[in-house]
Amino acid sequence: MTADSCTFPGTSLMFSRIPSLSRVLVSLLFLLPLGSLPVFAAEAGGDYTLSRQYGSVFFRVMFQQYLNMVGRFDQYAGTLFLDPDNLANSRLTATVSMASLNMAEADVTETLVNSSSWFNATLFPDATFTSTSAVVTGPNQVDFVGELAFLGKTKPWTLHVTLYGGSDGELGGSTVGMLGNGTLNRMDFGLDQYRNMAADEVNIEVNVKFNRN
Repeated sequence: MTADSCTFPGTSLMFSRIPSLSRVLVSLLFLLPLGSLPVFAAEAGGDYTLSRQYGSVFFRVMFQQYLNMVGRFDQYAGTLFLDPDNLANSRLTATVSMASLNMAEADVTETLVNSSSWFNATLFPDATFTSTSAVVTGPNQVDFVGELAFLGKTKPWTLHVTLYGGSDGELGGSTVGMLGNGTLNRMDFGLDQYRNMAADEVNIEVNVKFNRN
């Protein structure tokens, strides 16, 4: 070995013209066992944005006491702050475009979206939920408690949620799945017409995924 080169013990590897301090550091790193090197894991959880890919948002209401009338909304957005170590710190916001309602019969869709007796989407285009607290109810299960703004009224509302770990397998990875359901009384929001046709209780089902920002 010369002043301008060094050979690592037990190898034929030679590095030339490495300053003395750098040569010492490289030698030490070369001799360290691989398992002793630090491994930096990605931080779990954080801020997520809802993706409509593969997702769905439905409502169901008993119609004329013999079937569940089902409607699907195709335009919606949301954000999730997820703390996988303490789900009670998590937060959720969601917005649904009422004009994006999709049903089997176009005439029924048109009536529900535009009639002043129903969604009146020209005047009230969106329904928005904002959580104010999160209550852990089981493993990966949370009740997001907050306020639902719909048809010009804001009322307390709760979305019961089960969270899934996505492709990473662990809750808090790059993708989080959410299956949620809640119930509202349409009378609370001024939908008080045609009670002989549609039940007061409306069920909401949310099946979506969130991608980490």
